[in-house]
Amino acid sequence: MKYIYTAEGCGRCENLKKKYKEQGIEYVERDVSRLKNPLIEYDDIDVDAQAQLAMQSMLLPIEVDRE
Repeated sequence: MKYIYTAEGCGRCENLKKKYKEQGIEYVERDVSRLKNPLIEYDDIDVDAQAQLAMQSMLLPIEVDRE
């Protein structure tokens, strides 16, 4: 399963979601703000997303693949 972290008004995020829909790729969308919320208990997917966010110089969207 693919997980994508997006933000409202993010053109790159919208383009990725459109691409996935056109290609029939299933995904779970998560709002990137959850990575900054201290009240949420992070799961492994969130941890991977945080690492990718740092590696991508804070550019969205963030994609995490889980099989």
